[in-house]
Amino acid sequence: MERQNRVFLTFVFIVLLVTGLYIFTDWFSKVTGYFSGESERGKIVLCLKEKGAELYGSEFCADCEKQRKIFGEEIKSIFYVDCGRNKELCPNIREIPAWYIDRKIYYGLKSLSELKEISECEQ
Repeated sequence: MERQNRVFLTFVFIVLLVTGLYIFTDWFSKVTGYFSGESERGKIVLCLKEKGAELYGSEFCADCEKQRKIFGEEIKSIFYVDCGRNKELCPNIREIPAWYIDRKIYYGLKSLSELKEISECEQ
């Protein structure tokens, strides 16, 4: 009977430990604003979206394709204008890829760190 009590108490202890860790991580993520599993790329995309950033490119542009690949599937969250198909939407764009962020245009392929700095998405 004593063995059953030890097994039961061990089980209860493990359940309480796991529950406590879950509650702590949930609280910690809410306090710090960082959610477990959230990538740096995802945070930058969210920030760019909130700032109304726009990406101008073309399907025939190699650097534009590289820029889209940097973001992967998350590129769908960013407003994208295809200047190859819609030239009338790109009257002030000299070259592509181009980013329109905070009322300024930034030309050329940009890394995540460059976009983070340009957009002031330092969180």
